[in-house]
Amino acid sequence: MNKFLTFTELDKKLWMGIGAFSAIFVVLLSVFTTSSPFYYVERLLITLFEMFLPGYAIMKLFLDHIQFTEYKVIDKFLVSFGLSICTVQTLYFLATYLRTYGLNVDEDVISSNVLAILIALLVVAGAFGAKYYMLKKAGAAGDRVSSGS
Repeated sequence: MNKFLTFTELDKKLWMGIGAFSAIFVVLLSVFTTSSPFYYVERLLITLFEMFLPGYAIMKLFLDHIQFTEYKVIDKFLVSFGLSICTVQTLYFLATYLRTYGLNVDEDVISSNVLAILIALLVVAGAFGAKYYMLKKAGAAGDRVSSGS
């Protein structure tokens, strides 16, 4: 697993910031609305899983040393969020379009949350698969070079 992901101090700061913001968000919504706090926790976790984690996995696997400004944590957050939007939301749009118009299937067959979570899992699995393939290919090329000399 260390070949795939290495967590640095910046990642800890990023997740502490997300946790602090999430806690404040849930507390404020729980105080000022009549809904259960568990409803907001569930919505926040689904949003985090769909809108941040796939992009974070791609960013950690392929773009971990990216830096646009002097604030590396904000750069990582924005790149992760943008990559999630580009991958999950685009695939979700295509899936719902094909499901209703191309395949002529009713939308109630599978819920939108389940579909979005399945697409997010597919994106994360694809990113890990691509990284595994790259490491395997680099290892095979390294073996050929060492055995050929």
